[in-house]
Amino acid sequence: MYLRPFKDSDAAKLLEWGQNSRYHDLAGFAQYQNLGQAKQAVRQYQCRPYSYAICKNGSDRPIGLIELYQRDLVSMEVGFLLDEKAEGQGYMTESLDLILRFAFADLHLQEVWAGCYDGNLKPQKLLRKFGFTEKYEVDYRKIPPFFNFSAKYYLLKATQWHRI
Repeated sequence: MYLRPFKDSDAAKLLEWGQNSRYHDLAGFAQYQNLGQAKQAVRQYQCRPYSYAICKNGSDRPIGLIELYQRDLVSMEVGFLLDEKAEGQGYMTESLDLILRFAFADLHLQEVWAGCYDGNLKPQKLLRKFGFTEKYEVDYRKIPPFFNFSAKYYLLKATQWHRI
């Protein structure tokens, strides 16, 4: 596995994910109606310093995405998505290991957060495998009319991280 910056040619894959309600329902991935919207999304990912397409060695086609983004003044949050055709093969485990190694060894972060929809159990299990611990849950449904989900938030401190 390797992580690379987004390319303009990734718009077709983002459109595919954006038109699949599964990704929106499980993780809040944006819904795209056309290639123009997906191209705009690629430009947004390209502007973020730590947003990457996940690719298998020997291929340049993205099978997922992973990113670190600023949470507050001292910590970052990791977000990720994996194509459903690539699930269950260890790709996200390897990708999360790469981004955490980067976060702790290169960026010298002391902690990384992650949020998951409460019903999305696969990423929660993966986060716990790396040593993340659940810290709190927010029921965003109490903020109508904008949200219809609840999310769990996990924390991994550099001192608790164990590589997989």
